[in-house]
Amino acid sequence: MSDHDSPHPHGCCGDENLEQALQKLRLLGYRITAPRREILALLTREHGPFTVDELHKRLPENVCDPVTVYRGVATLEEVDLVRRCDFGDGIYRYEFNTGEHHHHHVICRDCASVVTLDVCFADGLERMVRQMGYSNVTHTLEIFGVCAKCQAKRKLVAKTSE
Repeated sequence: MSDHDSPHPHGCCGDENLEQALQKLRLLGYRITAPRREILALLTREHGPFTVDELHKRLPENVCDPVTVYRGVATLEEVDLVRRCDFGDGIYRYEFNTGEHHHHHVICRDCASVVTLDVCFADGLERMVRQMGYSNVTHTLEIFGVCAKCQAKRKLVAKTSE
């Protein structure tokens, strides 16, 4: 199961998030280019997280090339509109940064599908670290396993090779 094709589960609605994101870009002095608008529209409409290549393939045809998508997400990450996800495989993925809503992911080791976990048990740890005198405290937590679909495939392969 992947969150890629489901509507964005965070925030109130994609259109409102998109307008707020575009307004933030304007306030910071950035131009609203077609690629930036389309990347933000996609990320506020669908959850992801997406690789640059996945973003490029999901954008309307002829909006931009993959290099422009890469530059666009770099700019959007710089202004905190996009969050970079690192699942340890050397490929960064990006999702809309809803700001106040923090979540984690479960990633299948076989098919790389991503499921969002809307629960965070590390908030208490962050509070404890702040009490220790640290500032600007954040954390990331990604959980890896083999999804039910891939487990079934593994069992089928094991049976056919007997």
